[in-house]
Amino acid sequence: MRPGTYVLLITSPINVLLNYLFVYTLDLKLLGAPLATGISYWLSFLLLVIYSRFVAGSRCWGGWSRASYQNIGTFARLAVLGIVHVGTEWWAFEIVALAAGQLGTIPLAAQSVIMTTDQVMNTIPFGIGVAASARVGNLLGARNAKGAARAANVAAWLSMIMGLLVLIVLMAVKDFYAKIFNDDIDVIRLTADVMPYVALFQIADGLNGSCGGSLRGMGRQHIGAAVNFVSYYMGALPLGIWLAFHGWGLAGLWVGQCVALYLVGILEWIIVAWSDWEYQVKKAFERMDGGERAEVGAGDALLLEG
Repeated sequence: MRPGTYVLLITSPINVLLNYLFVYTLDLKLLGAPLATGISYWLSFLLLVIYSRFVAGSRCWGGWSRASYQNIGTFARLAVLGIVHVGTEWWAFEIVALAAGQLGTIPLAAQSVIMTTDQVMNTIPFGIGVAASARVGNLLGARNAKGAARAANVAAWLSMIMGLLVLIVLMAVKDFYAKIFNDDIDVIRLTADVMPYVALFQIADGLNGSCGGSLRGMGRQHIGAAVNFVSYYMGALPLGIWLAFHGWGLAGLWVGQCVALYLVGILEWIIVAWSDWEYQVKKAFERMDGGERAEVGAGDALLLEG
């Protein structure tokens, strides 16, 4: 985890400076922000490539070879399902943003404040989920079923505690928080009215992040994707949009999101808590054994060529 963090410590301040340079000094305005962000992302990528090639990355990356393409089908399947698992939630929030735009200028401005806040707060459970994914995966690879179960359980409780702390902070600042972004009284008032719904689902959002990470560590992204799809797209989003255009306004959209996150969080926690961890160890080694057999076959072929 450290190399990526070190790279961000370098590129994040550069991103701030580039944003100021492009938006204000060079007067590129709206175009300046995405341009600065794009440069920062490319710089992060190049620094990670340099680390992998010239520093200590070789410990986990041996370079390009025929063997590196083996077992790519299993990896691609897990990757695609992981994209769907995470994306189904992110796409739902973007649909909420599009719906908010149909409610008028003030709801859209309040939605911008709330979404920015929620995205920043979401880094806490998402980070716990990343840690849970790595830890659960490592322990399954070590054939430590009890340790993997313990790690998943600790991640779930830690995320709920952090969610409770975020809830308290958001409720404490809801009446004046929007002044950081906007000086319009109506926007500030609407943000304060909707913020309790955003604060309320922080505990569930924590569960979603940590248990989702545990499911990815087990290679069960498809379960998280299915839970997200059913909860958001077959229940909460239709409910939220219906409420929004039947008197609830922006608050209705976030009531729907609150319902979805509690459904997702509770369902994923139940799935993780009731998992057969010994069976998950077996499944993890089946995936690894497939890759090892492919690598052995490639090695035998090279020996025959020699």
